[in-house]
Amino acid sequence: MWVVTVDEHGKGMGDGRWVDIPASDRFASNGFAHIESYVSKLMQSSASYTSVIIGTPDSQIAVSLGQRGGVPHFSTTVEWRSEPEREHAIRQFFAEHRLATYHDYLAGNGGVPDATRCLDYYLPPDVQFITTLTKDVLHQIYHLREQDALDFTYDEHSKAV
Repeated sequence: MWVVTVDEHGKGMGDGRWVDIPASDRFASNGFAHIESYVSKLMQSSASYTSVIIGTPDSQIAVSLGQRGGVPHFSTTVEWRSEPEREHAIRQFFAEHRLATYHDYLAGNGGVPDATRCLDYYLPPDVQFITTLTKDVLHQIYHLREQDALDFTYDEHSKAV
């Protein structure tokens, strides 16, 4: 995948680069049952940056968890023009959990420079809290069920990303 680092305003910082994305672990049913083990693995990692992408097999829904230096975060994106209700629901959900964004910016997608709203939230370093929050987001915001299929893409980065 071609990756370009952006600042808090979504402006590119330096040149982009190609990065390899590891293959996903695919669970054809009961995807929610696997979330806690990936959160635990994420939080136990000593890599400089660790991430797990949790998504549906059709790639229509995905959220990301990461941790750098023991500080976990939750990231999601929304096509704000076509899904204003979803953006509002995400913001409301995290406000109700007293979690503020640390990154909130528009990014390009499909040649449209401001197509995608990126929202990132710091989380407390608590496996149970992160697991429950992730399940609640997937259920309440994206309307997934515990028995639905999920893909997990876990990656440990030796260099800061």
